Amino acid sequence: MLELLVVLSLIGYIYYLRNYADLRSKSEREAAGLQEGINLYNESQTEKAFEYFDQKIKAKPKSSVAYLYRALCYKKSGNVAAAKNDLITGLSYDGTLSSLHLEKGKIEFESQLLRDALESFDKAVLYDGDEHEATYHWRGLANQALGRDVEAQKDFWKESDILKQKLTTKPVVTKPKDPFIDKRLAINSVLIIATSILVIVIIKKSEGIHLPFLLAVFSAISIGIVEPVKGWILAIFQCILLVAGYFLFTDLPQNAGRQEVESFSLYGSCVLTFAGSFIGAFLKRAFIAG
Repeated sequence: MLELLVVLSLIGYIYYLRNYADLRSKSEREAAGLQEGINLYNESQTEKAFEYFDQKIKAKPKSSVAYLYRALCYKKSGNVAAAKNDLITGLSYDGTLSSLHLEKGKIEFESQLLRDALESFDKAVLYDGDEHEATYHWRGLANQALGRDVEAQKDFWKESDILKQKLTTKPVVTKPKDPFIDKRLAINSVLIIATSILVIVIIKKSEGIHLPFLLAVFSAISIGIVEPVKGWILAIFQCILLVAGYFLFTDLPQNAGRQEVESFSLYGSCVLTFAGSFIGAFLKRAFIAG
């Protein structure tokens, strides 16, 4: 039963790390993984960029960002129909990616499909969150072409406002410091509480030291990966919870041999928590650097 509990915990950790530990959006994670190809496209190495994204789509057919950039390559090489197909396919996997709507709208605008273009630009504005002036610029052009002069003027004013804001904030070099206690740290603290409870239960129920050590090491490495900078706080928090929880909420065994096993499991888990968190942080930094 304990072995099953540990296995389920490990599976839960893997699932959490895979899906929730990284708070970036799906498209942001995809773009980070496709940076090599994006750089090729930005450097006007269109053929190499196309080959790169074509291979990525074959390997991962549901990557909306890969479809976006392959579409841009198609368009640059003059194959507008293929570009539009890729944009539509990309939207079927992530309809919230503003750039897909924007590029689709550009093709429709250039093909004189003005109402379709306006609809695409509306969605681009909706999902962009006022980050880029281009969405308002193109929607303004579509409104202007449709004779909607008042709406077009509003879009051009908004475009101008975003540009002015960017020019105003451009000289600021220092990035605002993120709050030390943020949403991710709070979420991970809740996870640490659950893990600590589980480790204590396993210490009390297990006949040996292997299961508590295994769970402590795995959770600690996860701490380092999720929080490479603040992981030491979570490691200290977990150690405090382990020691406090063990002595305050469990009955100490009367048998000296059993007490020795539990003490070794408890303090060993604390040591491994620190070691594992450092290893996890090292692996995360090595992954980012490489």
